[in-house]
Amino acid sequence: MSFYRTYRPQVIEEIDNVAVREQLLSLLTKDKKQLPHAFLFTGPRGSGKTTAARIVAKLFNCTKPSTKSGPCGKCDQCTSIAEGRNLDVLEIDAASNRGIDEIRQLRDTINLAPSGGAFKIYIIDEVHMLTTEAFNALLKTLEEPPAHAVFVLATTDPQKVPATIKSRCVVLTFHRATSAELAAALKRIVKAEKIDIEDSALTLLAAGVDGSFRDAVKLLEQVSFHKGKISVGVVRNLTSLSDESILAKFFENLAKKDTKVLLSIIEDLAADGKDIKTFLVDCLGRLQTELIAGAPESKELIRRFTEAYALMKVSPIAELPLELVVVEYCGDTVAHAAPEIPVVPLSPISPPSPLVGLLTLEKLTEHWKDFIDELKPFNHSVAGVLRSARPKSVSGGIVTIEAFYQFHKDKLSESKTKDVLIAVLKKLFGEKVKVDVVLGKK
Repeated sequence: MSFYRTYRPQVIEEIDNVAVREQLLSLLTKDKKQLPHAFLFTGPRGSGKTTAARIVAKLFNCTKPSTKSGPCGKCDQCTSIAEGRNLDVLEIDAASNRGIDEIRQLRDTINLAPSGGAFKIYIIDEVHMLTTEAFNALLKTLEEPPAHAVFVLATTDPQKVPATIKSRCVVLTFHRATSAELAAALKRIVKAEKIDIEDSALTLLAAGVDGSFRDAVKLLEQVSFHKGKISVGVVRNLTSLSDESILAKFFENLAKKDTKVLLSIIEDLAADGKDIKTFLVDCLGRLQTELIAGAPESKELIRRFTEAYALMKVSPIAELPLELVVVEYCGDTVAHAAPEIPVVPLSPISPPSPLVGLLTLEKLTEHWKDFIDELKPFNHSVAGVLRSARPKSVSGGIVTIEAFYQFHKDKLSESKTKDVLIAVLKKLFGEKVKVDVVLGKK
């Protein structure tokens, strides 16, 4: 089982997000029947919203709760919720199917008494993805819920949640994890798994995940396969984190507005399998330092780089938004030098770099759900399709995925889709591979 699932917080005191932990502990001062019947958890992906939602479910149904620490995490109710087999806890992924059928079914069955616990808990992930019809059906249920029903709605985009829904919920905001919170989460795993890793390497891991608990734990698991002591160099090599010398060279030529060299640096990063998103985060970190130090010229670059970061989530080519920023920022230089810079046609995708042997069929099968979860921010529909597919083989630098419907095979075989699959596989397992899709028999 993956680190993220094995070491996911099971009780309130294990939650590393201090603000959320304190808010949940404050609920213990009231009787369960006096607690809110609807919660809205908002915050970036990987910040622990779903984990906290399951702990709230335990808070309501735990048979041996503590008035100081909340659910025990060990009774039948707590363990069945943790294992995803509790009949009174229903989880709906609004991103996969927009939820109208599930919300209608919920509305039709919500008055049925819980089967084993005192409450029925409905967790709706990415609730902002619900259709208008689904939101209307949910609103009617929230307006007059039965006494035994509790809703926990989670979203990465609260602006898209109707005000009528928000007004009926207690809102908990999940911020991006601080370095201290990430360090606490990682050190707990390092101790349990007896991983030999330098403190500076842990710090580097935490700095490269944009405040995401989930991403930090996944990166730690990735480097844990390394034999011997894990140093900063090992972390940079296995996770494709940016090198300081490359960053320095990039900013040196950014100051000169040397488009040609800047594009060459980005091209080399992509060819070497470096994570362009991480490189851009490192750039923003450096610009933030300069801004605090009183460098006003950094404001424009911060704005442009932030826009590029947002575009990376939808770009089929990871480095394209950053290349566009470079060309636009150095626009004056490009205009004068245009005759000397030939237009280079798009080259075919370079072959994958040599495998380091970490990705196997067994490991991909074990982490298939993690792979699907990681795809959601890039393409919800592809993530939904992969739920009906399975990994078939990993051999010779090629990952073969088996689909069981022709339209699923066609969707996964699209070049843009494959680019996303390759990028996510590289991010999770540190290896650049090709992807092949075959049609299997059900």
